[in-house]
Amino acid sequence: MGVIGGAEAEYDVRSAGKPRAKPARMPSAGAVFSAVLIFAAASAAALAYVVGGELSAAGFSRAWASLAAGGREAVFAFEDGFDDIFADIGDAVVSAGPSGAAVYDGVGEEMYRESFAMANPAIAAAPGGMLAVVYDSGGKSARAAGRSGITVPLTLESEIVSCAVGRGGVFAVTTRGAGEYKGRVEFFRLSGGVPEKIYDWFSGEGPALGAAVSRSGKSFAALTLTARGGRIVLLDSGSTEPRGEYVHRDGAILELAYMASGTLIARADGALIAVSENGEGKVIRDFTGRELDGYACGDAFIVMHLSRADGGGELVSMDERGAELGRIETSRGLVWLSAAGDRAAVLRSDGLSLYDRELRLVASYPDASGASCAFPRGKTGAGAWGEGEGRIFAGSGGLLIKSKKG
Repeated sequence: MGVIGGAEAEYDVRSAGKPRAKPARMPSAGAVFSAVLIFAAASAAALAYVVGGELSAAGFSRAWASLAAGGREAVFAFEDGFDDIFADIGDAVVSAGPSGAAVYDGVGEEMYRESFAMANPAIAAAPGGMLAVVYDSGGKSARAAGRSGITVPLTLESEIVSCAVGRGGVFAVTTRGAGEYKGRVEFFRLSGGVPEKIYDWFSGEGPALGAAVSRSGKSFAALTLTARGGRIVLLDSGSTEPRGEYVHRDGAILELAYMASGTLIARADGALIAVSENGEGKVIRDFTGRELDGYACGDAFIVMHLSRADGGGELVSMDERGAELGRIETSRGLVWLSAAGDRAAVLRSDGLSLYDRELRLVASYPDASGASCAFPRGKTGAGAWGEGEGRIFAGSGGLLIKSKKG
């Protein structure tokens, strides 16, 4: 789910989808408010599909000989420069770094570039979506980026905590509290390439951590921190009053994700919770005492990886009611887990595997070994990115694009 990069400030917004240790319980109000939280919200959540790499201001250098000859492979080299982070947006890639942002098409050709300074660059993107939001975490500016270009900057009144992206050009920006309010979430829609505010929500009861946008772009969820856990406020673009709320009193809520059906999935400390449109919450999977080191949502399924001490673990998929769809044992440690549509991308040290929602193997890409993140593309395609290298696999009969540091 969609946030990559960013600063460690009062709230620590880290890479969504990246395997991580299970957060500790927070027994007191002081511990809750000082906890390091991970928040990432995406349209229906899945993961942030973003990576580290290196690009100079000139971008990719490209070799077209093999494509011109009708081959299936083109090579792109990262030139020496600053470290960038990347977001996959369907058939394009958005990069961001301290010196600005750029958009590349599906074969690495630079389409747009804007130069501007960011102290702590971050990207939010929705799995399977066509838009990313580039922002300066802890700063006051954000830009939307996609195949149509990079928008003029949004200038916010307070420092940005996180951003979330939905479908149809709708995205949310969460900022720190100011005055009597403890946080604010502003929702925007791109209209003619210009961000237009469509909803504004203020938190008066606890710091705002982030938000989620439904697939339709008409329903929203805002997440705040409470003395004992987390509070989710459910909003509707057609009403100024919240339509419901869910309060979790047993640890923090770390992530939010909308399913295609409109059900909201909350990843809490030790459990996955399905929240209905009226705010009723139900625990659909309790993993207390186990280490959840990977988690993602597709259109109508959830996939999670529970690790073992020996480096392996269990990969489990379920529907939004908690009914198990598939389970497989894993013998190697997980590097990255993501999902989009009805596919899950599982990256291990020995390569990338693509599964359907019932965890039946669809494709394997051993050439992705050494990557640090991966994401599905369509039925048999996938992308994998790492330090100075990115590969896009289009499946049998398709185009294989490799990029590596020259």
